[in-house]
Amino acid sequence: MISPSGRTTRSHSLAHTLAALGAALLAVFASQSQAAEPAAKYRAPRNEYGQPDLRGVWNFSTDVPLQRPKSMAQQQYRSRADLDKANAARDADLERMTQTVAVVGAHNTFWLDYKSEVEDLRTSLVTYPPDGRLPKLVEGVQRLGGFAAAIADLKGQRPVRFYAGGIGKDGPEDRGLFERCIASSIGPPLTPNFDNNYLQIFQARDHVVLFIEQIHDARTVPLDGRPAPDAQLRGWFGYSRGHWEGETLVVETRNFNDLTPSFDDSGSARDKVVTERFTRVAANQLSYAATLLDPSTFQDRIELRLPMAKTDKRLYEFACHEGNYSMPMILGGARREEQTAAHPVSDRSSR
Repeated sequence: MISPSGRTTRSHSLAHTLAALGAALLAVFASQSQAAEPAAKYRAPRNEYGQPDLRGVWNFSTDVPLQRPKSMAQQQYRSRADLDKANAARDADLERMTQTVAVVGAHNTFWLDYKSEVEDLRTSLVTYPPDGRLPKLVEGVQRLGGFAAAIADLKGQRPVRFYAGGIGKDGPEDRGLFERCIASSIGPPLTPNFDNNYLQIFQARDHVVLFIEQIHDARTVPLDGRPAPDAQLRGWFGYSRGHWEGETLVVETRNFNDLTPSFDDSGSARDKVVTERFTRVAANQLSYAATLLDPSTFQDRIELRLPMAKTDKRLYEFACHEGNYSMPMILGGARREEQTAAHPVSDRSSR
């Protein structure tokens, strides 16, 4: 049996505990609010046309995976220790990967660039769906490429819609879009790769140019209010239209052709619509957010977000085929293998 005085003492103790907890939570929320306040109130410098100045070279490398690991379920953030552990594991995996394909001349980890220039402790670039995972594919749609295609040819037929690898070596049309130097997997929407994660933004009064280092892809974005082109006009990177919403450059891209995948090497981009938002949140930081809608490929929309860091580095020519040797060597090597298989003895005697 507890005396009235004992209950009072415990009641006061509980009240003090709750008060202390409340004060601690308020302190956390206040610190978070103060941390976010500069970005919320930041006003970008203006260019000569009075627009927010986004010009320059921006790095969007990241050590955040596109999708949240299933083991983290609803965990949106991780600690710095978890980040360091994940990066160490990734380094080891990449080293094993490059050793696996070293026989065909893959570059080693020295050239890889995936570490975030802006600290980002999120567990996925995908912010919607809420689990940080890509939505399910529409029934009948398949994921086409991936790393497996870069190691061994996949079964399939032309046109080859994925990027790395191919379905055969009878002709250039059997190789992926990246091997043919036609298009890269970086976007839109922009998604970091293992290297060449640089975006240069040029601004004029009525246009913005988004220039990607990878295969030197450039998108010219009109800002003069013109409508999207007729649906019959289609391109590898679609057609973009932009406008300003306060501090944010909003770019909508549609009218992709059906020769590229929609996203993550899945489906076709023909019905894809991407809305991107570029906001300068600090002198040296740009916030990038994108929403992808493609009812022909995915059962739900995809939203992703990543930070970019301003850099004084310059972009140089991306010599995709280093003198146009790669494709003749791929096809020539295949012809040599066919000759060896057809005439193994005479081939050995001729050496």
